[in-house]
Amino acid sequence: MNISLMIMIAVIILCMYTAIKAGKGKNDKLEEWALGGRGMGAIITFFLLAGEFFTAFSLTGLVGLAYNSGIATLYIMSYISIACIIGYFLLPKIRRYSKEHNLISQGDFFEKKYNSPLLGKLITIVGAIAIIPTIVMALKGMGLIVSVASYGAISSTAAIWFGSIIVLIYTLISGLHGSSRVALIKDILMFGVLLFLGLYFPFHYYDGVGSMVKEVVEAKPQVLIFPDTGLSLVWYVSTVVLMCLGLYLWPNSFLSTYAAKNDKALRKNTILMPLYSLMQLFACLVGLTAILAIPTLAGAESDLALIKLVFETFDPWFVGFIGAAGLLASLVPCSVALITIGSMITSNIYMPLKPDTSVRKQMNIARLFAIVAAIISLYSSLNSHGAIVFLQLISYNFIMQLFPALIFSLQKINFVTKQGAISGIVMGVSLALYFAATGTTVATLFPNLPSFVLDINNGLYMLIINAIVTVVVSFVTQKSPVESKSLEREII
Repeated sequence: MNISLMIMIAVIILCMYTAIKAGKGKNDKLEEWALGGRGMGAIITFFLLAGEFFTAFSLTGLVGLAYNSGIATLYIMSYISIACIIGYFLLPKIRRYSKEHNLISQGDFFEKKYNSPLLGKLITIVGAIAIIPTIVMALKGMGLIVSVASYGAISSTAAIWFGSIIVLIYTLISGLHGSSRVALIKDILMFGVLLFLGLYFPFHYYDGVGSMVKEVVEAKPQVLIFPDTGLSLVWYVSTVVLMCLGLYLWPNSFLSTYAAKNDKALRKNTILMPLYSLMQLFACLVGLTAILAIPTLAGAESDLALIKLVFETFDPWFVGFIGAAGLLASLVPCSVALITIGSMITSNIYMPLKPDTSVRKQMNIARLFAIVAAIISLYSSLNSHGAIVFLQLISYNFIMQLFPALIFSLQKINFVTKQGAISGIVMGVSLALYFAATGTTVATLFPNLPSFVLDINNGLYMLIINAIVTVVVSFVTQKSPVESKSLEREII
């Protein structure tokens, strides 16, 4: 057994022990298992929410994106930082409402706000469909990193199997208590690795960050310039706007928000998150370093840029820590996602059918749904080709369709009806599904439009149509003239 593999195994054992110990004797009901008893402080909440945004993608896909697309990669840091401004005001409102009404899932929130069990079920289905591809991509990324970091001692398939079993075991036993503790270990390791590599590689292969950037620009000037079309400045701005609106719409973000002890914990989290997102900058520096250091990477090989640089520079023991970071960066988001799926299906689909279910049985049912989600994700990870790519393409656009209904629901006077909210979401999801299935874009529908119109992220058009449908249907379906006049007087 090589030293790299031994280090990865040691880290996993440590995390399993920490997770199981954290959840021991604390998961006697669904609220404890899924929300940690709503007692997560500022530090734990910070790492829980951060764990959802910083995954194995930071070690693979983000580095590969910087290698291939250069400056366009910076949209990731930009949208996270801007979204935190929204989160500062948004998350405390969601937390207070969830505690007041004892909500468990994202679907509960919308169901209560609009007094519509159907809307709650719709939100649950949309959320589950959107989350599954993120679990699959995390497992595939983990398999790739572990296989390479173990020098081939463990195949990618075996790594996915072992990772799935590990995350399922500690998720079922410890719930969110365990996931939060592992998130702390994972983020410390991830940040340390990326900070070190992002600064070390430019000095090792060049004379520093400035020299690295200068040489890259001289060899490939297009890397640090937005093109006139395609990934242009218009695309960059529209993508940042779209993604910052959707950052906190994921069901697992709602779960972490519900789990916070108080509003102060959430506000501290949003204040610190932009600084934490600087971690992505160091991943970008690794990608830029690899452009000239390893110029032969093509296609999917660019995702291995960081690992290949590590191989050429460090001893196997250090490679083991890279593999451990990638492993944990996949396990934590997967764990929280499985808890989210299990709890929201139990709360919004199973419980309405079986309202007399005991508290203990509710938790066991949630665990059962988490197992089903894990099996589906494992199967998709091992057998995915075009189908999972298709789902991955639409997952973010699916989640984005919840934004109008959410924002209107937080207003003191919400004129949006449940029919309007449902219609807008269905319209937006249908457009996302159609665009992804057919490959249709605004550019293919209207090729003669100016490039600055065509370069706008298609998801933004879907969101605008969703909002229009939501508003129009809501005005049409107001319950009665008397109520409409009362609403009008209140608005005035």
